[in-house]
Amino acid sequence: MAQQPGDTLVLFLILGAILYLIATQFIPRFRGNSPSEPKEEFRGEVPDLLRENGYEVIGGKERIPLSIEMDDKEYESRLYIDYIARQDEECYIVIVARQRKPLRLSGAGLRDFFLAYYLLCQPDGLLYVDREKRTVKRIFFDVPELPFHAKRSRAGLAVYGGIGLGALLLWLILF
Repeated sequence: MAQQPGDTLVLFLILGAILYLIATQFIPRFRGNSPSEPKEEFRGEVPDLLRENGYEVIGGKERIPLSIEMDDKEYESRLYIDYIARQDEECYIVIVARQRKPLRLSGAGLRDFFLAYYLLCQPDGLLYVDREKRTVKRIFFDVPELPFHAKRSRAGLAVYGGIGLGALLLWLILF
C-alpha cells in the first residue's frame, strides 16, 4: 500500500498526542507553580493567617466535580478546596471552618470530614483554618496498605502508550 501525502503528518500528530497524555500523568498535580510561571498573590484573612503560620498559599478555590454511579443510576456531586498551601517541600489542602458545617473532634468525625480530601488529592497533609479563633490545625492520615486494595498505576498508562507507539512504528515500517 502506497503512503499518502498526509500520512506522516497524521502519524506525528497521533504520536505527539500519546506522548502528551503520558507526560501529563507524571506531572504532580498540587506541587506548586514552576519557576517560569508568575506567582499569583492571594489576599485575604485566610491567606494572611496561613502566611503568619509559615505557609505559602500556592492555589485557591478549587471545585472538583465528582460522578458517582450506584447500580445503574448516576449521581453528581462536588468537593470544594479552599486553598492549597506549601511549607518547605510539603503540600497541604486547606479547608476553612464554616459555622453551618461544624467539625466533630472525634476519630469518626475527623475521618468523615477530611478523608475524602486526603484520598482524592493525596497531599502531605491537610490544614483546617478557623478564622474566628485564628487557628490553623494540621491533619495527617496514616492509611495502611491493604492486600486487596487495587491501586491504579501510572506504569499501566506507560505500558499502553508504549503498545500504541509500537503499533504506530510497526505500521510505519510495514506500510
